[in-house]
Amino acid sequence: MPKKRLQALSQWAHENLTQCILPFWTSDFLLDHENGGFYGRITRDMKRDNNEPRSLVLTGRMLYAFSMAAKVLKDETCLARGEEAFRQLTDRFYDSEYGGAYQLVNAQGSVVNDQKPTYSEAFLLLGCASWYDATGNQQALEIARQTFCLMEEKAKFAPGCYLANLNRYLEPAGGTGFEGKAQAPDFPKDTVIFPHHLCQAYVMLYKATGDADVGKALQEMVSYVCTSLYDPVHRCFCTMTDRDGRRVGSRQSFGHDCEISYLLQNASLLLQDPALSRQVELVCAPVLEQVLEHDYDSWGSLINGGDLITGQQEKSHVWWAQAESVTAMLYGYELTGDERYLTACERQASYIEAYFVDRENGDWYNNIVVDEAGWRIVDGMHGFDKLNGGKCPFHNSQMCFEVMERTARLLRKEEAH
Repeated sequence: MPKKRLQALSQWAHENLTQCILPFWTSDFLLDHENGGFYGRITRDMKRDNNEPRSLVLTGRMLYAFSMAAKVLKDETCLARGEEAFRQLTDRFYDSEYGGAYQLVNAQGSVVNDQKPTYSEAFLLLGCASWYDATGNQQALEIARQTFCLMEEKAKFAPGCYLANLNRYLEPAGGTGFEGKAQAPDFPKDTVIFPHHLCQAYVMLYKATGDADVGKALQEMVSYVCTSLYDPVHRCFCTMTDRDGRRVGSRQSFGHDCEISYLLQNASLLLQDPALSRQVELVCAPVLEQVLEHDYDSWGSLINGGDLITGQQEKSHVWWAQAESVTAMLYGYELTGDERYLTACERQASYIEAYFVDRENGDWYNNIVVDEAGWRIVDGMHGFDKLNGGKCPFHNSQMCFEVMERTARLLRKEEAH
C-alpha cells in the first residue's frame, strides 16, 4: 500500500480545510451584526448583499461544516459559528407549529417562502443531527428526530421514494419548490428524484443515535438505489425517474455518480449488513470504473456531466463535483486496490489546489475552465458568488473530512497486516 501517498492526501485535505475553507466560512465578514446570522449573498468581489433571502439549505450546510469541525478538529471558532447557525435554524427557519422549516427568510427573519422541499428539509435534519453529534444538544436531537418522522410520514410514498416538495402544512405540493429561482431545475411533472441529501442526513442521524427506524429507512434507500436506480447499460445511477422507474431525460451528472457511490458505501458500512454491502459493491464498482475511464478531462478534472445519447459533455467544471470526485476515487481505490483510482484522486486534488482555490479571499471559486487557452473563471451553477443559497462549505469540507477518515482507515488496515 502506498503509505506516503495516502499520508500526503490526508495532509492536503487537512490543510485545505483549515487554511482555505474554514477561514473564509468562519470569517467575521460573513456575520450580519445588525440582524444576526449570516449574509444571504456575498459576491465574487466580496460585496455583501442583505437583500438576498437567507436559505435553509445554506444555513443547514454551514451548521454541518461547523459541527464536523468542532468535533473532529476541536475548533472553538467553528463551535461558536455552529451555535449561531443553530440559533438561526431554530429562531427563524424552524416551523414550531407544523414542523420542518421554511425554505427562505429575509434578513429580519420574516418568511419569504414557506414551501418545504424534501431537498431543503434534508439540511435541517443533517445540520441538527450533526450539531447533536458534536455537542449533545438535546433540542437539535428533538428537531432531527421530528424531521425524520415527518419525512417518513408525509414525504415517503414507497420504500426509498420521497416526494420532491411539500407545502407549509406538509401536504404534497407540485414541482420541486425551487421554481422561479435562477438556474432552478425544470423537471417533468411526477418526476421521482432520489433524495441523496436526505440519505446523507439519515446516515448522520443513525450514526449519532443508532435508531432502528432510521436504520430501516436507510436500508430501504440503499436497496432502492442498487435495485432500481442503477443503469447497467450506461454504468451510472438514474437520479431522476418516472413513477414506474424509467429514466427521465438523457443527461447524466457525473458528480452525482461520485457522490451517491461513496454515500452508499458509508450507509452500508454503518448498517453492518454484509449482504447490503456486497450489493453496494456490485453496483458501485462499474459506476466508479465508468467515471475513471470516461468522465475526466485531459487535465485530470471530473467533467460535470453529459448527454448519454449524443455524447456531448459540459466544458466548465463546478466546485462541488470536483470535491465529490476526490472522495469517490479514494473509495474506488479502497474497493478495488487499483492504484489508477488513487492516481485519479491525486490528480483531482492537484487540479483543485492549482485552479479552484481562491488564494485572495479564501475558499474555492464556483466554476472554471482550463484548456489550451489557459485558466479562467466562468459562469455556471451557483453563478460567480462566493456565498449564496447554493455556494456553501458543504461539499468541499465534507470531502476533507472524508479523505482524512478514509486515509486513516486504509493506513490502519496496512498496519494491521
